[in-house]
Amino acid sequence: MSIGGRRGSRSVREHFRGSSPRRRRLWALLAACAVASGASLTGIGPATADPYAGFYDPPSTFDTRPGSLIRSAPSYAAIIPFTGANIDARTTTVMYASTGARNRPTAVTGSVLVPRTPWSGRGERPVVVVGSGTIGAGDQCAPSRLLRYGQAYEELAIGALLANGYAVALTDYEGLGTPGVHPYLNRRSLGTSMLDMARVARNPKFGVSAQAPVALWGYSEGGFAAGSAAELAGSYAPELPIFGAFAGAPAPDLADLARLGDGSLLGGGVGWVVNGFIAAYPERRAEFLSVFNPLGRNVLRQVNSYCVFDVLRMNPFVPTTFYTRDGRPIATHLRNEPWRTAVNDQRLGRVAPRMPILVSQNRGDDVVDPRGTDRMVRSWRAQGADVTVETMYLPLVLPGTFLGHGIGLTSELAALSWLNGKAAALPAR
Repeated sequence: MSIGGRRGSRSVREHFRGSSPRRRRLWALLAACAVASGASLTGIGPATADPYAGFYDPPSTFDTRPGSLIRSAPSYAAIIPFTGANIDARTTTVMYASTGARNRPTAVTGSVLVPRTPWSGRGERPVVVVGSGTIGAGDQCAPSRLLRYGQAYEELAIGALLANGYAVALTDYEGLGTPGVHPYLNRRSLGTSMLDMARVARNPKFGVSAQAPVALWGYSEGGFAAGSAAELAGSYAPELPIFGAFAGAPAPDLADLARLGDGSLLGGGVGWVVNGFIAAYPERRAEFLSVFNPLGRNVLRQVNSYCVFDVLRMNPFVPTTFYTRDGRPIATHLRNEPWRTAVNDQRLGRVAPRMPILVSQNRGDDVVDPRGTDRMVRSWRAQGADVTVETMYLPLVLPGTFLGHGIGLTSELAALSWLNGKAAALPAR
C-alpha cells in the first residue's frame, strides 16, 4: 500500500526500511513481545463472547434525567480470568443516563465496587469515581467488560482504593460498550460520564450511602476525564459533595498531544481523536474527512474496533504525514477550521474547579506535554482554584514508546496519600 501527496509515493514498509537501526530494533522487540504474549496484545478475544453482552443495549425508552439508573446486574472483577480468583468486593454493572458529546441524553455503563469490610473513617464511606486511561474505541474495550476478564489495567488503582476502604465507581464512558462512537478526549462527554457515574453510584442498592462524599480519579484519558468533571461539576452537578479530585497527566491540550503522539507507538490513535470529533460535530464530517487520503480513511475505519491492546495492528511509529492528502502532519491541520474549534472546545483550564485538586505530571512524559499541564495549572490557580502539583523528574527514555508516560502512573501512590488526607478531614457522620 502506498501513499501519494507532496512526499511522493511511499509505503509504510519503506518507512521502516529507511528508519534508524535503533527504531528497527525497537520494532522487532515489540513484535517479539506480541508473539510471546499471545492474545493479550492482539485483541480481547474472550470479551467478544461476553455473556453480559445484551446488558449493553439500552432500552428504547428510559428516564433521561442525568444520573438515573437504567438497569443493573451483579458482576465481578477477575484477578485471574476463568479461575474464580476475583477482587473481594461487591461488584455491580450499571447502566445510567448521562449527557453525551452533542449535549443530548445517552446511556452509559460502568461498574460499582464496594469493599466487604466496614468503613473505618469519618462519616459515610466515600465513593471514588475512576476514569479509565486510554483503552480504545471498540465496544469490547469497555472497562466493565474488561474487569470480568482481568484485563482492565485500572484494577491496580481500583485495588488500592478498595484496600483503603473506598467504594469505587468506574465509568465506561459514552460509546464504549453501548451503541455509538466513543468521543475520545471530549471534555463534555467524559466529564458528564464521570459526574453521572457519581450520581448513580450513591445508592444503598449497591452498598453506597446516598449521602456518600465523592472524589474524582484518573490518569491519562482518565486524568482528562477527572479534570473535565472537576471543571463541569459546579454547573452540571452542583449537588455532589466532591471533596477532592486527582488528574494525572491529563492531556489538557489536544494540539500538544497531536504533536508528541505523531509517529509514536500509538500513533494510530489519531483515528480515535478524529472519529471523536466527527461524533461530536457530525455537521463537519465532510470537512474533517477531506484532510485524509485513502490510507488515512482506512485507518479511521479500522481503529474504531480496536482496543489499546491492538497497538501493533495500528501502524505504530507511522507519522500522520502518511495519512493526509497534502502530506502535512495532523498537528498542522489543527490550526485551521473546523479542527481549531474542536480542539479549543476540549482544552482544560478555562473553568476553575471548586474542589481541591491534585495534578501529577512527569517532566519526562513522551505523550502529554508537561508545558500544557503547567498552563492549565496556572490558569486554574489564577481563577482561585486549590491546586496541588505532584511533579516527577524521570528522564525521557525511548520517546514515542509511551514509557515516559506510563511510568508516571507511579504518581498514584502519592495521589492515594493525598486523597486519604482529604478524607480524614471529612465531617463526622
